[in-house]
Amino acid sequence: MKTLQDIGEFGLIKKLAATIPRAGDDCAVLPGGGLLTCDPVIENTHYLPTTPPYRVGWKAMARNLSDIAAMAGQPRYAVVSIGIRPRTPVRYVTDLYRGLRAAAKKFNCEIVGGDTARVRGDQFVVVTLLGHADRPVLRSGARVGDSIFVTGRLGGSFRTGKHLTFTPRIREAQWLARHYRLHAMMDISDGLASDLHRLVESSRVGVEIFAAKIPGRLPGALTDGEDFELLFTVGPRDAAQLQKKFYEIGRVIRRPIVLLDGQPLPAKGYDHFLTR
Repeated sequence: MKTLQDIGEFGLIKKLAATIPRAGDDCAVLPGGGLLTCDPVIENTHYLPTTPPYRVGWKAMARNLSDIAAMAGQPRYAVVSIGIRPRTPVRYVTDLYRGLRAAAKKFNCEIVGGDTARVRGDQFVVVTLLGHADRPVLRSGARVGDSIFVTGRLGGSFRTGKHLTFTPRIREAQWLARHYRLHAMMDISDGLASDLHRLVESSRVGVEIFAAKIPGRLPGALTDGEDFELLFTVGPRDAAQLQKKFYEIGRVIRRPIVLLDGQPLPAKGYDHFLTR
């Protein structure tokens, strides 16, 4: 019998998505342009027991806000559930919620409810976030000849602490959607190499990336994960205008493969269930 360690996180998602019609992007797209996403942060997986609770709360909310950004949406309402050990100081929880509220308030999002539960082991925070986009940008729209961009530097997020302090690219996504024709977009959470494969699979095209153009030190910029920058594609006319503002790293090709300087690039990145 196969285990999760055999098929990995993305193998499991692919298997489950076959029975969930609206799954497959950074958010579920609801009728009328509604966006719905849900991401946890878990102690000893996404943060350490010594991480300040404000930063845990910020990251928990910001991860979900980044999913809304990936669809060029506007966040609206969030509910928060926490699993917490009984001996945790009350101050820890209030500081956790300060971080949650600060991240939400920055983008005019309101926390409207949630739940608490007792745990004996690792603590966790689960945010479910509702947003809206008039024209949600999907992963599936990349076109042959498109240029591929990222919004910021990649790699070293855990080493530098960026994974606890990053600002979701909501404003950048909304600006792009207002002024340019975005063909495909997603956020980079599991590593550029891994997420490029998700883009290729959804759009049924290929991509060729140039190492010298990636904003960050290799191999970390390809595989570290938790960058929460945006990966997007636009046509050649728009690309010429965006080269001074964002990082153009490659192009969309017809052959359904991910290439780095002409060589196949494995889908190596963060996976919750595979041994690393």
